[in-house]
Amino acid sequence: MAAGDVEIQLIREAASGNRSSLSQLLLLHYDGLKRFIAGRIPANLQGLLRPDDVLHQTFVQAAHKIKTFEPRHAGAFYGWLSTIAENLLKDAEKRRRRERRAADPAAYAGHHSSMLVLVERLAGDSTTPSDRVQRRDNVRCMQAALATLPQEQRDVLELYYLQEQSFDQIALAMDRTKDAVRGICYRARRNLRTLMGRSSMYFSG
Repeated sequence: MAAGDVEIQLIREAASGNRSSLSQLLLLHYDGLKRFIAGRIPANLQGLLRPDDVLHQTFVQAAHKIKTFEPRHAGAFYGWLSTIAENLLKDAEKRRRRERRAADPAAYAGHHSSMLVLVERLAGDSTTPSDRVQRRDNVRCMQAALATLPQEQRDVLELYYLQEQSFDQIALAMDRTKDAVRGICYRARRNLRTLMGRSSMYFSG
């Protein structure tokens, strides 16, 4: 099957609700889209806005809107992702202009939680060179998989692993019980393991 046909099949499966196909589809464009974003971050946002954060936001929006996408020609999906990314960058630049009068750069940077940091914390530590090489590939897979999770599961992972909030704090913020939040976190990790297959073994601890 030709590459274009594979992509169209993945798009159809993703639109029907198949999260594994959606993750694979996003992963196909991970490297190209990250380079695209890195080359288009405005000068006034250099050092403040990470390509990984924009990439993750792009994947999340694409996952949310995949049912509306129609593959009209070869390369249309990458073009669609690029448009989403460019719109996110434009929005970020507008926010930066508004905030420049009232806040220092550190305050702006704090608005953008680094998804790469979240991925690293989920992954744990690797020490050997071979582990680090493998983990770079696994980080790409996990970032694509994270974007396909339900919003509630992404929120809990970010609050717990990135913002380092306790289950009690998250439960209060989300108006849920502590056990419910713990369950959401468990299901999120389980879903990531399912989506990532064997590569998920590196964060199973």
